[in-house]
Amino acid sequence: MKTSNGNLPKAREGDLVTRQIPGELLVYDLERHKAFCLNNTAATVWKNCNGRRNVPQLAQLLADTNKSRVDEKVIWLALDQLEKSNLLCDQVSWPAGLARLSRRDLVRIGVLGTIALPLITMIASPAAAQTGTAITTSACNARSQPNCGGNPCSNGGPGTHCLAQGVSNCSCK
Repeated sequence: MKTSNGNLPKAREGDLVTRQIPGELLVYDLERHKAFCLNNTAATVWKNCNGRRNVPQLAQLLADTNKSRVDEKVIWLALDQLEKSNLLCDQVSWPAGLARLSRRDLVRIGVLGTIALPLITMIASPAAAQTGTAITTSACNARSQPNCGGNPCSNGGPGTHCLAQGVSNCSCK
């Protein structure tokens, strides 16, 4: 499938939560429940995919940002990774004769200079049931009904939660 605007990639904006941290951009896809960590190179490309910039313009922007020459193949690798991570609105139409490249290919042909390879890493995100705060058995036992809370017990195995026991107390079950 080609993009509706040729080779003017556009980053997805909806159903994403982003957080910039030093050296990385964290992106959580609310639609697919997947989290990604983009290094500076991949983040710069993604943030500047606005549907109006082509690959040469993205390469120049990245070169200006890093004060270093950037081969367009680095941009193509970033776009390939962004597409596979569903962080672009549409698929990118690759130019005829340019095969998809890996990071290893770019190292082998020596196009990097001083720029870091674009890297996108998927991060395991916990299921909703795993996000509860664990409590100690004594804290669970000290709770009174009906507010036992159902929190996971910190010293229990899988499936042990603070549950109501009898009329007026709780325990880890």
